[in-house]
Amino acid sequence: MPRGSAGISGFVGAALVAAAAAAAILGAQARTRRWPEARRSAAELASMTPARRGDGFVGSGACAACHPSEHRSWAGSFHRTMTQLATPAAALAPFAGETLRGVDGEYRAFRRGEELWVAMVDPEWKRARARGGDALVAGPVIERRVVMTTGSHHLQVYWVATATGEELLAFPFTYLIEDGRWAPNESTLLRPPGGDAVYTWNQVCIQCHAVAGVPGYDEGGAAASRTAELGIACEACHGPGAAHVAANQAPWRRYARHLADGTDPSIVNPARLDPRRASEVCGLCHSAAVFADEARWLREGAAFRAGDRLEPEHGLLRHPLLADQPWVDALLAADPGLIDGRLWPDGTIRVAGRELTGMIESGCYQRGELSCLSCHQLHGADPDDQLARGMDGDGACAGCHAAIAAAPAEHSRHPRGSAGSGCLECHMPRTTYGLLGAIRSHRIDSPELSAGAEGRPNACNLCHLDKSLGWTAQRLVEWFGQAPAGLDEEEQTIAAGVLWALRGDANQRALAAWHLGWAPAQAASGADWQGLLLAPLMEDPYDAVRYIAGRSARALPGSEALRFDYVGPPAARAAAAARVRTIAEVGLARRRGDAALLVDEAGSVDAAAVRRLMQRRNDRPIDLRE
Repeated sequence: MPRGSAGISGFVGAALVAAAAAAAILGAQARTRRWPEARRSAAELASMTPARRGDGFVGSGACAACHPSEHRSWAGSFHRTMTQLATPAAALAPFAGETLRGVDGEYRAFRRGEELWVAMVDPEWKRARARGGDALVAGPVIERRVVMTTGSHHLQVYWVATATGEELLAFPFTYLIEDGRWAPNESTLLRPPGGDAVYTWNQVCIQCHAVAGVPGYDEGGAAASRTAELGIACEACHGPGAAHVAANQAPWRRYARHLADGTDPSIVNPARLDPRRASEVCGLCHSAAVFADEARWLREGAAFRAGDRLEPEHGLLRHPLLADQPWVDALLAADPGLIDGRLWPDGTIRVAGRELTGMIESGCYQRGELSCLSCHQLHGADPDDQLARGMDGDGACAGCHAAIAAAPAEHSRHPRGSAGSGCLECHMPRTTYGLLGAIRSHRIDSPELSAGAEGRPNACNLCHLDKSLGWTAQRLVEWFGQAPAGLDEEEQTIAAGVLWALRGDANQRALAAWHLGWAPAQAASGADWQGLLLAPLMEDPYDAVRYIAGRSARALPGSEALRFDYVGPPAARAAAAARVRTIAEVGLARRRGDAALLVDEAGSVDAAAVRRLMQRRNDRPIDLRE
């Protein structure tokens, strides 16, 4: 080594060390300067969301030490993340400066450091115009910080505070998680086209998307809302925990309870309640219910605690055909859509998230001991549906119907292992609408044909979409002795899927669109013709119907790469629909003479018949109250 080289190397090394040390000091100083700003930002975020209440509630954090596995499984659930402070970790949308076009101008989602912000038409200005009955026009644009999120499974909604900080109002765009895109709030719901409502969290969401929410409205309309905890946490199902925590401070008591029968009178365990009381724990949120005194609820919140009876504080809404509820008359006078927006004409619940309302009309509940916990569990189950092990198929029914489960083909008249031989597809068909899709009905009943043009689709034809209701009626008579349904000529001869998709109302069209892309339906009725119906549904007046139709179209052979924006320009939507229709026409040529599908002997579609059915489409307004 040349003389002096070691000295130079040492000098350079020392200089690098000094530079690194200086950089570390500067970085630490910068972080130190940011800490007060971070603390201020966090405090501001907390101050703009509902305050924490006491009243015996201690929060889920108090449960973790003694119940680590239960706390861990809850922490991984979508219940926990239903409502969260709007931190970068909670937000699933990018907030990267996206520009979004609404009916009244442009909106923007962006970040300021670690804060989520939006530029939007002033929601208080919009709300005032809506209350006055004024038309939508371009309005003043403001910038507001996003303070809270709702949802983390299918979609996520974002909330900003009013100028006074008393209420939380929705940003008019929702983030569709699976699609990785923004969409207008109204375009994620099955509602008449052209709406642009301003949603208020303190009035619409606080009851179910938080624990023990109190809207806190005074006579002047000012709100001082508070909750026990954001999201759906331990005390939503187990009740206030302060007495339980206090009683179990001593280790000897905890051990004594474990050595005894395991029950602890200081806390509610839904699994140890009778079936009806256990189900009502879930039913506080998972039912179509009406407050007996809504003004009181807006002031004080619900008095219900886990283990209580829902009624009379919460009136479980049932169809007049199924129950005599005189109090419904006054509510219908004020809100004519109260029942129609929630129930099918036969009284079955038709919107998602109201499962108890379906279950209470089931014989298994009325004459048996069925409860929500018969199939669902909140700890240790797959978060997607919270189904207990073995309850995602026939196992859910086999415990009480062992003889039928042992010989399903004899009962169902379908081959063992087919969808038609499955208990759930026949007795819990997907006739509930929600979250831009079809969900299982929780009214457990036998397949039958609904009367009336606005009736609930039947289980048989949701698989056999290419068969007529007349075809189904004949088999129900032959197999089960059901009285023939009163069907018109078209229902006797034209496929039910065709009728629901072309002349049905928006709810029927949405369910038809979903089932046209459903694999069991394609297995039962073929997969070469559905584009005939999906093409017009992709141009439907209802945004949600178009969304579902586009998703189903991509499930068809030849359309997997279809590009379709359900809220995009009409010309682009029409072009995508035309491609789907062209592919279908090729497939339909192989079904010559299939009159139920309107295909003639030459393999051509009877375009005139299609037009006639569409001209008679049931255009009554559909506004489902999810």
